[in-house]
Amino acid sequence: MELEYNGKPLEYRIERKKMKHIRVRVKTDGIIHVSAPHSAPESEIFNFLLAHAAELAELTERANAQRRQAQDFSDHSRHHWLGGSITLQWHPTPRPTALVDGELCLYARSEEEAYHACRQWMITECTALYTRLNREVYTAFRNAGYTVPYARIQIKEMTTRWGSCTADSGRISMNFRLMQYPLECIRSVFCHEYAHFLHQNHSRAFYTVLLSVCPDYEEWDAILKKPLMSMDSGTR
Repeated sequence: MELEYNGKPLEYRIERKKMKHIRVRVKTDGIIHVSAPHSAPESEIFNFLLAHAAELAELTERANAQRRQAQDFSDHSRHHWLGGSITLQWHPTPRPTALVDGELCLYARSEEEAYHACRQWMITECTALYTRLNREVYTAFRNAGYTVPYARIQIKEMTTRWGSCTADSGRISMNFRLMQYPLECIRSVFCHEYAHFLHQNHSRAFYTVLLSVCPDYEEWDAILKKPLMSMDSGTR
């Protein structure tokens, strides 16, 4: 579930417990964890979070910043990218960020500069790819005879889901972290979310639709359920 503050989504989870008051904490994953009495309605919990949104946004950003710092953006560091890997190549003079033969050449004199240059390039590439896949999957569903809307795509960095569909508004949220996986894995998530426009559940009818458009869905979904190997393992 999400709460929006200053145009940014704040992801939260609710755990019901035997207690009298609502308690909230932000963990290192950047997610707001809510402990609430069994009797507390969701509207009360939402209003509680809304009242403390400014403080929670600050704590969430702090957790996300600490997690970024734990990542390695040093010169020659390797990163998962579309089922393979890319290697950062720092350059001390200004230049456009570009991927050349598996090396992401960027202007950076520190890990902080490398992080921002790398991140901006990745977001641009992700936006272009998701836009293309959205059109392709929409066309595939229409060609298969299904009446679905052309989805409005929102890119997020989620920790618990690869995607989500809001059928009423015709919106699909896609996880930025999918860019670490093979292209077909990303396409399979698009298909999964588009199938939710027709069935807002995971019933047999839902999977009938999904598999008719994405017959290899289970193969790609199995890859997404496995943790990525470390870049230090030498396996990629």
